[in-house]
Amino acid sequence: MSDYQSYQRFASVEAAQPLLQLLHEHDIPYETVFDQPRIDPSFAFNPTSTYFVVQLRPEDFERAHALELAASDELTASAPADHYLFNFTDDELLDILLKPDEWNSFDVALARRILRQRGHDVSPALTERLRQQRIQDLAQPEPRQKAWVIFGYVTALLGGIIALFIGWHLYSHKKQLPDGRQVYGFLPQDRAHGLRILALGAVGFLLVLAWRFYAGQ
Repeated sequence: MSDYQSYQRFASVEAAQPLLQLLHEHDIPYETVFDQPRIDPSFAFNPTSTYFVVQLRPEDFERAHALELAASDELTASAPADHYLFNFTDDELLDILLKPDEWNSFDVALARRILRQRGHDVSPALTERLRQQRIQDLAQPEPRQKAWVIFGYVTALLGGIIALFIGWHLYSHKKQLPDGRQVYGFLPQDRAHGLRILALGAVGFLLVLAWRFYAGQ
């Protein structure tokens, strides 16, 4: 199994070239794959576009992130005066620093530069505190999944194969943090329900298959 995890995804190979060049220049090993989002067992809508994904070893996430910001800092000096971020309020710019994972590295660096020009303290220490706060927020599990737990038990008792997907998702789903770590996406109570739903669903599905087999004799 590969030790590499998704670091950034791009709409095309061309869009990823600046990052790939930066990684190559600093001897950071990487892998690339084309990824088409799979159907989420939680039945949330997923786009069907194929993305070009750059994968890194988790221990290289922090270094790559720092290199990206440094490179973007140099580019922001020549940012056009009509760049849309110049129309952002201070709070909106601070929100970019709080949620850098939702923006590209150039926008993060430019938001920091604009805030400095407006007289705000955006020292590296403050930026790092905001980033760590963001990671802590993202690491929190999702709220209780009562509706899906109930639906999972019902489908399991009815012998529906869909219960297997619901149970497995509740039990095993993980989300990746900006620093490369992976954490479970749901609360321990919901993960425990997911394991029970998975077991009940498997038993129910086998019983339905057995009944159909004997009924057809």
